[in-house]
Amino acid sequence: MSRLARLVSVALLVCSVSFAGTANPGSVSASKQAPPDKRLEKLSRLLKEQNSSWAYGQLSAIASQKASGVVGARAALALGYFDYDREHYAQAASWLAIARRDSLLADYVLFWSAKNDMALDRNGDALRELLQLRHDYPHSIITDQALESLARAAMAAKRPADAVAALEAYPLTSDRPALLFLRGSARELAGQPSEAAADYQSLDLRFPTAEEAREARTQLGFLRSNPAVKIPPLMLDQRLAHADALFSAKVWDEARAEYAGILPELSGAPRERAQLRVLACGLSLGAAPSEVAVLEISDPDVNAERFLTLAEYYRGQQREADLTAAVESAVSRAPSSPWAARSLFLAGNFYWTQLDRDRAAAYFKRLEEQFPAAPESDAAQWRVAWTAALKHQDDASGLLQEHLRRFPGSPYTADALYWLGRLAEEAGNSPLARSYYEKLAERYPENYFTGHASARLRVLGSGAKEDPDVLAMIPPPADPPPLDGAAPRVAADLQARAAALQSIAFDASASLELRAAYDATHEPRLLLAAAEASVAAGNCGAAFSLVRQIYPQLESQPFSGVPPDVWRTAYALPFESLIRRWAAKRGLDPMLVAGLIRQESAFEPQARSVSDAIGLMQLLPTTARRLAKEGKIRYSRAQLTNPEYNIRLGTAYLADLLKQFGSVEAALAGYNAGEERVVSWKAGQNYGEEPEFVESIPFTETRQYVQIVTRNADIYHRLYGAPHESATAPARPGGPARSAR
Repeated sequence: MSRLARLVSVALLVCSVSFAGTANPGSVSASKQAPPDKRLEKLSRLLKEQNSSWAYGQLSAIASQKASGVVGARAALALGYFDYDREHYAQAASWLAIARRDSLLADYVLFWSAKNDMALDRNGDALRELLQLRHDYPHSIITDQALESLARAAMAAKRPADAVAALEAYPLTSDRPALLFLRGSARELAGQPSEAAADYQSLDLRFPTAEEAREARTQLGFLRSNPAVKIPPLMLDQRLAHADALFSAKVWDEARAEYAGILPELSGAPRERAQLRVLACGLSLGAAPSEVAVLEISDPDVNAERFLTLAEYYRGQQREADLTAAVESAVSRAPSSPWAARSLFLAGNFYWTQLDRDRAAAYFKRLEEQFPAAPESDAAQWRVAWTAALKHQDDASGLLQEHLRRFPGSPYTADALYWLGRLAEEAGNSPLARSYYEKLAERYPENYFTGHASARLRVLGSGAKEDPDVLAMIPPPADPPPLDGAAPRVAADLQARAAALQSIAFDASASLELRAAYDATHEPRLLLAAAEASVAAGNCGAAFSLVRQIYPQLESQPFSGVPPDVWRTAYALPFESLIRRWAAKRGLDPMLVAGLIRQESAFEPQARSVSDAIGLMQLLPTTARRLAKEGKIRYSRAQLTNPEYNIRLGTAYLADLLKQFGSVEAALAGYNAGEERVVSWKAGQNYGEEPEFVESIPFTETRQYVQIVTRNADIYHRLYGAPHESATAPARPGGPARSAR
């Protein structure tokens, strides 16, 4: 936010927030003052979001006045947390002592008092407060966090038995990896090594990919080296399941060790699979495929997995002949094995990404004919149908209709409806085309292809329809849940606590209370309230997930059939002023930028991807450095988590891509997959319209990305105003029909 915007925001709050004898005396009459809790919320948000010293002073005056009652206690809690977060622990302790007057939020006061005492190295006091919290508020929503802190405080205070007792008393400890690990640690310190080993072992078996599991395995190794510690041996099936879990999670080094350790106890197919997976882990860690290639396996299903393992390796090495030979071996040795199905899909994908659609379609066709129930069969049949449509083959319409019949409601249903409409148009059958387009618009109102179908309907004009029976196969969307009426009384206490927390901008905690209210009642309006609190807390990703629980198929609902609050929560727009400002400077549609950020990072400034993309617009440091140099801006990797810096560079990148490729869809594909790939996908192709290019993108992630971002932009336009006209704003769908080729 710019300095001017901050000053305006502060000025508005100065005008709207006034307490007798504190600021702006006489500027606002008592009759026009907001209710105390609303004034408290405005000040708390100003303190939280802008680190305002003025708001701190106002809240201090309220908290220091005994007559302010519960409002003063809550102001003190807001101040106490603020000072704790900035490591002003002595001052935080003073405010938290005042906050104890609030009985409704007493567990939160105890929790933050304990955290503050731990920071001051007063672990005994912290433990006392946390034990009181567990005794007085056994059903507190922050129980898990409190128990984590309790265990740490108890161990720091050299009272591990208190941690063990508290964690043993909590019935969900065994279901929480963090708590289970802490109980093991406390038991070690309390002189209970065998019990500690049992906790570590349980954690490793039940949650092998959890963050705490690796440390638990390390601790378990230390304990096993102690002959005095009695650790009961695991059953063979437990050890095998554990190795399988590590292998599925791609924890290659530890999975290899697990399989190698149990090999002597295995026989038959399980032994052969373990042998294979020891070598497969080695392949993933950089070994050559020679040992896998010569491994002798008698079980046909395991042998099919071996050939799939080789095919995956050869694909990564671009060894086409070896890949296809391995795939054919898998299919011939075990023609009904799921590994054979996956091998066919792998081969199809290899050629699909090279735009060799004929050879890809041949493998996909074999897959969907030999394995009609395989998880990949819908995608395989779709690619056969799309290849036929792209090439204008005579059987194209029949294959698209077959997809709708065999896989009703598949991810490709909207695509099939659009291309059936286009084929009908090209065949001169306008009534049939209208039927497909109208069904698409009715069933998938926010889909990428729906806008193009609407444009085609405008070209066709009104007229007769010819409804084919295949349209009846498409399942309707789920009915929207009711969001009106009063919430159940059982949720009243939790709602009251949530409201109290929101009054001091403790939005994340308010969301937890509201989620608990939903769990107790299953009332969707409570989940919506939790989502709204998550947006206020700056956690849009959580909000989007919560709305998706209410509306699993939100974009399949008519826009007018969903309450505006739902849309604005599911498509919240933080950093709006920054987005609009930098989009305008780059000649971009700001809602396109918003739609991209929603998909890239869910508006989380600290977001980081596995490929090291950073910030709101997920910029790779190498790309950001180049953009900074071109824009004559000082490059700083640390600044990539700064919203303005990130948007400034990200919009420059998107504008460059739009200039390079000339269409929004191609620019978005380049943003997701890289410019070089888009160039290769377009080279030598003659796409009749932009949707053909989008449908032909060979990477599923990129194809979906383009469709989702453009859909997001359309929804943002509806919610936050008409599109800003610019040379690079998304062109509305339309244009001539495809030329026959």
